[in-house]
Amino acid sequence: MEPAKLPTAAEVARWPESERRKPARSYRHFLVLGLLAEQLESEIERTLGDRTGLRVLDIGCGNKPYLPLIVDRASSYFGVDAVEGPAVDAVGVAEALPCEDESFDVVFCTQVLEHVDDPVQVLSEIQRVLAPGGVVFLSTHGVFLYHPDPPTSDRDYWRWTHSGLLRIFRQSGEWGELSIQPQGNVVACLGYIVAQYVDELGQKVPVPLVGPRSIDLTFRVWVVSPPTWPGDTVPELTLTTALTVPPPERRSPLLMERPLAAVRVPLTRVLDPITATLES
Repeated sequence: MEPAKLPTAAEVARWPESERRKPARSYRHFLVLGLLAEQLESEIERTLGDRTGLRVLDIGCGNKPYLPLIVDRASSYFGVDAVEGPAVDAVGVAEALPCEDESFDVVFCTQVLEHVDDPVQVLSEIQRVLAPGGVVFLSTHGVFLYHPDPPTSDRDYWRWTHSGLLRIFRQSGEWGELSIQPQGNVVACLGYIVAQYVDELGQKVPVPLVGPRSIDLTFRVWVVSPPTWPGDTVPELTLTTALTVPPPERRSPLLMERPLAAVRVPLTRVLDPITATLES
């Protein structure tokens, strides 16, 4: 199946799911998606430089929310998902991609790996379809609530430390470069999880009682625990950038992530700002 025609500039400006690319601070997933979009933009610039005419694959594409981040560099954008949808170009599972060998220069795989049966096989498939010198941008969870997809299934199987992600990438094949970036820190992670429960509660309790607080908490936790807090030891989400082995003339030394320093945060330092927020 051929990929859909690339959208016009006007269509890109109205592209769906803008809350994933530029989430408002009141949005319940602001702490995760805001930083992820920034990291994706930064990694696209770092790894691709001035390259254009790129063949892009989006695994678990849904509505292709990150297409606007790379469309100006792309010659094609092909979306694969396990279920049909208006933006899906081919239906298939990530363990057996309906794509030819070395047929893409860039692969996006965002918040998909935790839902698949065989993560190592998925990474092997990504490597198979990537051309030499290609790059995959993959994000998945370190800490998160149970969230099966589809919601009526049990498909929420995996969580990883940064060491675990490195391990499964190495098991899947040879990569020219692996770089893992954690998101947030212990405080932001705990604040985000609390915000999710409060937001869920706000949807079940009359709005005057809880609803407004579910919106305020996300913003206030962001204020008291910015992502620059030292010690990114419990990331909620990690972005992994992996490059296939390039041709010999383009090879560079192996780059691995820097070890994450251990940090201890007093429990009161975590809970006091949240308690103050709920009591205000």
